[in-house]
Order: sequence, then C-alpha cells, then structure tokens
Amino acid sequence: MTIARAETLAAKLGSGRILLGGHRGNPDEFPENTLASFRSAIELGVDVIECDVHRSEDGRLPVIHDHLLDRTTNGSGLVRDHTMAELKRFDAGTWKDARFTDERIPSLDEVLALARGQVGVAIEIKNLPLPYPGIEELVVEAIRSAEMMGDVVVISFDHRSIKRIGELEPEILTGILEASRPVDILRVMDDADADVFCPHWASIEPQTAAELRAAGKIIGVWVVDDAFSLAWSKALPANAIYTNKPREIRP
Repeated sequence: MTIARAETLAAKLGSGRILLGGHRGNPDEFPENTLASFRSAIELGVDVIECDVHRSEDGRLPVIHDHLLDRTTNGSGLVRDHTMAELKRFDAGTWKDARFTDERIPSLDEVLALARGQVGVAIEIKNLPLPYPGIEELVVEAIRSAEMMGDVVVISFDHRSIKRIGELEPEILTGILEASRPVDILRVMDDADADVFCPHWASIEPQTAAELRAAGKIIGVWVVDDAFSLAWSKALPANAIYTNKPREIRP
C-alpha cells in the first residue's frame, strides 16, 4: 500500500493560490505570539502562522517579538537575560486584555506542536540588533525534533542567519526579510541562498515580482491589513500574504 505524503509548504506556496499567513497569530484579537493567538489564527483557516524567536539565557527558544519584555509582558529587561523557566512566569496576555491573564510566552517547541499537521510555520529569527550566537542550530534542532522539515520557512532580517540555516539543513525553506527594495535583489537572494523574498507590501511592485518569479523565487509580503494593501499584493501577485487581521483579510 502506498501512503501519500503531505504536501510541503514549498509546494503550497508554488500552487498558484495565495496563502494566508497569521502574523504573530491573530494579534488583532489576541495577545501576539501566544498560543491563544496562534490557535485562533488556525481556527480562522490560515495556511501559515508566523512567530518570532529569541534565545533565552539557557539556550531555549522563546517566542516573543521584542528583544525587551516590557511591551508585551509584565516583565522587564532583555529576553536573553532570563531562562525559559523565568520567562514562563511572566504574564504575556494582560497588556492586551484582562481576559488573557493566563497567557505565557511559548517556546518554539510548543508552537510547532500546535501547528503540526494543521498549518505551516514561518519562523522569524530575531538576530538583530542583538545577536544570538548558535540560534540557527537551535532552530534547526527544534524543526527536526518536531518532524516539520517540509512545513516551515525560516526568515530573518539577518541574512547571515538565513545562509547558516541553509548550510545546516538544505531541506528547510528559507527567506530574507526586507523593509525596502535592494538595488540588486537577486544578488541579495543568492548571497543568502534564500528561496523566499519577504518585503513590506509597499516596497515591491509587479516588475520586481516578475523578476523574482523568473528566477524561481517565492514572494511573501507583510503586513497586509486593509483593502488597498490586499489589492496590491494580489496584483503582484504574491505567493503569500501575512496579516494581523486573519478574520477580515482573505486573499
């Protein structure tokens, strides 16, 4: 008997259908980068959830956007100065609403376990401006342990991290984040050995998109939260859009 393999994230991105990504889950309604936020995005039917990872003092991978704890938790100071157990003690939900007082900072392992068999995961390595030596090895190890090699894309503004991920595990899809258009976009992609170009939606136009597609690259744009940015992203067209409002935005 032949057992069919699940379609990889790369195959879905190349299917011709624009994928919907939940940027930090569903942060419009839930505290960003929490399991509640990711769970909501999955329930709303996204294809991919996007999360941000740092390195804790004891070499774990906490999922939180900022290098500092202050904005999204009741803690203070740098994420990297705390162990994962210490990070787990902080309230990561009340800042959004008192209903979310039980939400904690999840680990990447927990996020992958939640997503496995349901959606893809875009993992952003937050390696700038504060570097995390060895974080790439930890991310690859987490992906392998979750057996989700074909279900993730690892992205970062630090293109060196992306190149390192590819060196450690060529099977993992990788992408570079950019807030503006590089002068030589294909050179930048090749230098990082990246598969996916992830620009802000307003910094890419159809001509650049066509250039990338001709080179066999994938395009994932952020953050698409209104009708205009959605229309622009569809006109490119992008392979995936990432939104803070997965209940409202549909590609």
